[in-house]
Amino acid sequence: MKISVDDLQAYLAERYGSWATEQGLFMKLVEELGEVAEVLNKRAGRKASDENDLQEQLGIELADMIHYIVAIAAINNIDLTTLMLEKDKKASVKYRHATNLETFLSERK
Repeated sequence: MKISVDDLQAYLAERYGSWATEQGLFMKLVEELGEVAEVLNKRAGRKASDENDLQEQLGIELADMIHYIVAIAAINNIDLTTLMLEKDKKASVKYRHATNLETFLSERK
């Protein structure tokens, strides 16, 4: 099953909207960032690892980060989809990319 940023935002707004604070969600995000760093250190051999599937663990921790980033946006009524498209358009012009995210998505359909 595929989900969109809009779907995830709506779900997380419903889940967290009445009680969560941006500060609390941000602290969870920082925790998850530390867990991503730990997995990357294990993958690079800078930290001992007893886990067999660091690829799967990395994916889980990245998913957790996305969860909290989108949750912070959701409880603040920030439209991430629109902002990501606008920001990418500006970056594409600034860095002279051949295409932007909106064009890429249009061409994929």
